Amino acid sequence: MTKTKQSNLYLPQLPKLPDADSDFYTCASRCREEERDIEQTRFSGEHMEEEDFGGLNFDTVLFENCTLIRCRFKGADFKNVLFKNCQLPGCSFAGSWLDRTHFDNCQLVGTDFSQCKISHTSFTDCAMTMANFTESKLEECSIASCDLTESFFANCKFKKLQMDKNQCIGTEFFKTKLKDVDFTTCILEGIRVSTENGELKGAKVNLFQAAELARMLGIVIKE
Repeated sequence: MTKTKQSNLYLPQLPKLPDADSDFYTCASRCREEERDIEQTRFSGEHMEEEDFGGLNFDTVLFENCTLIRCRFKGADFKNVLFKNCQLPGCSFAGSWLDRTHFDNCQLVGTDFSQCKISHTSFTDCAMTMANFTESKLEECSIASCDLTESFFANCKFKKLQMDKNQCIGTEFFKTKLKDVDFTTCILEGIRVSTENGELKGAKVNLFQAAELARMLGIVIKE
């Protein structure tokens, strides 16, 4: 996808953060044991697989160049957090709350964001093939220059969602109202909705996309 200039609209406000006084795993374990938040810290170059960080609270944290494969953050809270140049394939954020959290140039293939509350959050230049947002609520969020091929947005609630230059090929919006969502700068092909196609009512598309959607609805367009 084309590189997108970041908007400051949803970026977390991060002061200059010190490096963590230990590795992420040790820091997370200590904070869980002491029942306190992970806050005001920076993690760089971490590499972990299939670790469980569920239920933790993250406040004003930077993850930079980290590789966290199939790690679990279920039910965690993220406030004012930046994931920059991170690899997060197959991770689970299911049931989490993300507020003013930004994913910049991250690999989120197969990442699970189902049943999340996501607000004032942005995804920019991310690989999000088969990412799962089923039954999540996205309020005042931005997704820009991301690959959403075969991602799942079923039974979602969108409020003031901004979509810009995304690749939506085979993306599922089953039972998700797309009213006022502007897809005009996106690639929109083979999206999946219910047989009634009610999800599309009020969506904003360009003429080329309208022709593609018309074919999906069974409408024959004469040359």
